[in-house]
Amino acid sequence: MATEEKRVIAPAVNVSHDDEDSGLRIAVNLAGAPRENVELEMGKEGFCVKAEAEEFRYETCFMLAHRVRGDQARAKFESGLLTIRVPFEDALRGHRVAIE
Repeated sequence: MATEEKRVIAPAVNVSHDDEDSGLRIAVNLAGAPRENVELEMGKEGFCVKAEAEEFRYETCFMLAHRVRGDQARAKFESGLLTIRVPFEDALRGHRVAIE
């Protein structure tokens, strides 16, 4: 008996700076997927998420606007929402430039 391929869905993702402007806060909506079926890979320039629910699977990869310390990322999964916090690789704020 042949098994049916699950439909692939790109999850809703929200990326924002944290309150201290020292890193990113990333929220990924994975409604319907249990924690044990969630996979996250984080690099310096982006991340990929895969999760499998009963009738479909989530898959997405994102490039980030700022380089981050992927090896220092922390992730929490609660009520279908994957929350990732990751610090920036370098401070975003440079020196103030006088404008003539």
